Amino acid sequence: MNSEVEFTDIAEKLADKYVFEKTGKYLSDVEKKVLQGALEGKTYEKIAQECGYATNTLNRDYGKKLWDKLSEALGERVSKTNFREALKRKWEEQELSEISSYSEGKKEIYIERQPIEYICYETILQPGALIPIKAPSKMGKTLLLNKIVNYTRQKKYYTVKLDFLKLPKEKFKDLDIFMQCFCAYIQKDLPDNLPRITENWNDVTGNTISATNYLEAVMENLENPLLLALDNVDKLFDYPDIYQDFLPLLRSWHEEANTIYVWEKLRLIVVHSTEDYGRLDLNKSPFNVEALIELRDFNQEEIKNWAQQVRLNLTNDEINSLMEKVGGHPDLIKLAFDKLVRQEVTLTKLLEDAATDAGIYERHLRRHLNILNGNSELKAAFKEVVNAKESVQIDSIQSHKLYSMGLITREGNKVMPRYLLYRIYFQEHL
Repeated sequence: MNSEVEFTDIAEKLADKYVFEKTGKYLSDVEKKVLQGALEGKTYEKIAQECGYATNTLNRDYGKKLWDKLSEALGERVSKTNFREALKRKWEEQELSEISSYSEGKKEIYIERQPIEYICYETILQPGALIPIKAPSKMGKTLLLNKIVNYTRQKKYYTVKLDFLKLPKEKFKDLDIFMQCFCAYIQKDLPDNLPRITENWNDVTGNTISATNYLEAVMENLENPLLLALDNVDKLFDYPDIYQDFLPLLRSWHEEANTIYVWEKLRLIVVHSTEDYGRLDLNKSPFNVEALIELRDFNQEEIKNWAQQVRLNLTNDEINSLMEKVGGHPDLIKLAFDKLVRQEVTLTKLLEDAATDAGIYERHLRRHLNILNGNSELKAAFKEVVNAKESVQIDSIQSHKLYSMGLITREGNKVMPRYLLYRIYFQEHL
């Protein structure tokens, strides 16, 4: 799937919001015009003509200030040529960081989706275990990862959790820099008396062998297993020169446990979104193993349990009416529960407005619409799906992409919209 999310229609508002949050001041009208022009790929000369400014004045007095403000707001140096990717990264990070649960004060409520948790807990205890967890965004992947990490800590495992979204952009410059950063995060979370990276790094043998030697030396000095919990690994899909070596390396570490005793101590959890899965060479993926966890929707009993825990007194009919519109999608249920708990809207009104721009799901729906608008073939395929009166067969590649986005369900070779919400909204907007 094309990684360039078409979000021009909200990018200006995002930039203004991030700058205000950092500086307490909004962008000026001229700065907004420069930003909009840059988003549309216009030169300073063209923007200056439209604004009635001299090109040098616009560049020096407004452009430079704009990029300085954005750099401060985004936490990395940006310019007219690269700000879009940085802005998109921050937006996606905020999107992905929202977990599918309701928090009451500091009490986090977790709803199990058995047998998923049982399988994860049993698998992670096995020597050399590898658990890939995949799902579209906002399905609760990070929350499940945290549960497994906490479980292994109770078992006295050494644990290292690394969120790839939090790594600075410069760490993805090349494989050598990335591997040294990866090992540095491992070293940071382990006792100081263990072997150090510098003792095991050899520029002649290369970064992957050096990383392997370092990890093996560490585990030789550990009494208990070591868990590496890797979140948002799909970030690597933007860097094929890295993932083409790193992902097979993870698989090789997992397979070493079959022949080398010390590698039995290693346990891996690899979490990734499926929405950009089309960019990954599946032949080099460590994800195709028996313990693959693909997160499902919540069922009625789980949603009922969730409602009770947040003190929502919903009848079975009311739960069914909500599920009829949004299924058991964790984040869509969470959004509804948040509004209902705070008594900001009635369930009837919430469902009435659900598929409109005035509804609580507007942001969720708009994000998918932006992606579809950026891919004409994908857009046409999904338009056919939502307008069909029954399940329909479409191109297998487009079917895979739409399924990976969480927009459709599959019945053999035929597909249909995953939720009534999607059918109603996208019938009008595609």
